[in-house]
Amino acid sequence: MKLDADVIVVGAGPSGAMVAGEIALSGASVIAVERRTDNVESRAGTILPRVLELLDARGIADRFIARMSEIRPFPFRPTHIYAGLKYVNWQNIGSRYGFTLGLPQNHSEDLLLAWAIEKGVDVRHGHAFTGLTQHDDHVEAHIKDDAGADLTLRARYLVGADGGRSAVRQALDLAFDGRAGTFTGIVADAEIAAPWPAGHFGTDNVNGWLRGFPFDKDVTRFNMVHRDSMKIAKDQPITVEEVRRNLNDIAGEDFGVRSLRWSSRYDDTMRCVGQLRDNRVFLVGESARIHYPASGVGMNFCLQDAFNLGWKLGAVVRGEAPDSVLDTYQSERMPVIRRLLDSVRGQCALQFNFTEEGVALKRTMESVHLPGPAFNRRLGLELNGIDVPYAIGDGQHALAGRPVVDLDLVLPHGRLTRVGELLRRQQFLLIDLTGSAAFDRLLTRSPKLSVVKAIASRRTADTANLTTMLVRPDAYVGWASDEVVDATTLEPELNRWLS
Repeated sequence: MKLDADVIVVGAGPSGAMVAGEIALSGASVIAVERRTDNVESRAGTILPRVLELLDARGIADRFIARMSEIRPFPFRPTHIYAGLKYVNWQNIGSRYGFTLGLPQNHSEDLLLAWAIEKGVDVRHGHAFTGLTQHDDHVEAHIKDDAGADLTLRARYLVGADGGRSAVRQALDLAFDGRAGTFTGIVADAEIAAPWPAGHFGTDNVNGWLRGFPFDKDVTRFNMVHRDSMKIAKDQPITVEEVRRNLNDIAGEDFGVRSLRWSSRYDDTMRCVGQLRDNRVFLVGESARIHYPASGVGMNFCLQDAFNLGWKLGAVVRGEAPDSVLDTYQSERMPVIRRLLDSVRGQCALQFNFTEEGVALKRTMESVHLPGPAFNRRLGLELNGIDVPYAIGDGQHALAGRPVVDLDLVLPHGRLTRVGELLRRQQFLLIDLTGSAAFDRLLTRSPKLSVVKAIASRRTADTANLTTMLVRPDAYVGWASDEVVDATTLEPELNRWLS
């Protein structure tokens, strides 16, 4: 039976574009179907350091920085909120990208989709997913095309990246457990230039919480939860008068807001599936969970889902990895999702307590606890979803299961490089910092494995004694050692990932 593609991705938003591009980068064929024909309104507007590291690992981080520079000439935000509090300092987490980009989601989607198309993804807009049928060796996606005709597409695997109302999740009849919303907030894009010299503004008091920042040319985004407005139903329309009244109550002024380009209410509904895979179908991003957009980090976790799954699907489809690799998507990402939901619950409990006691607690957090480097770093790692390592085996090196340190390297012929640059071919990197011939026989082990002899020109504290490191295509450390070892020692780990 002829397949239409190796993988079908349902949804071509940021998560769908990312996973489709990653699969296509491996050489597998991908069709992405998207029911929308118009641009999405920009609900999300934050790209965090960890996602910038992943984009850098594919050589496209500069595109996002350049696009943000068109909105704000110096686009780098060195700090970020946690539970609405000021500030988490990105310099504390040790990333090469020690800043946030406030890039609207429509721009991120545009850039990711262009990259996916460059890699060969067949994107079909105006194509609505209506159902699926799973078979032993393939899956059928039932589609209504842009002319209203019904068609069936066949592939080895299917990925649902179609958002919180996911039709793929519903077709699988997976339980979406959790609770309904308990309060509402407002996001409003005002047609004014950001009026603050620092480019952003935030405050809270007994009346509510507010944050404002530049979101596009001559557009300022306000996020707010007002003590009284938070009781209004999610489907109630928002007026400019309500926005101005809330701004005055919380900030003491309305900043000259007279018109809105777009606005929406959101709530703290929280739901999650119990599994990310059903046979040949996978869920990424909001198709698997929904929650209050605490600290604006949600899209970043969705993109990390996609980055984790994409290279694995591509490698399995190409016969370069065993099928068991696909099981690690569930075992690695599900604990991260549960940790995210716990974080959201905790942040909401702190952020939206508008009693005098609650406000006093927040001021104590900001003045006493947040400035502490260790506490500040822990919150920064939490926001990036990297505070807890992937569980990849007992007795492993402290680096194993964690994001790779982007070491600066000097190669034997003198070229300077770094780990992030070496990852751009979506390969495993076996980095040998001893310069021995111990791993030479692995040079022909797999086209997905590259052996790199180098010296680290700058070492961090946790890499001070590092001799050897296996880096996965998704910029995570799969294995590491501070001892001098040979290829035999590494064989079990290579067999786990490579056919």
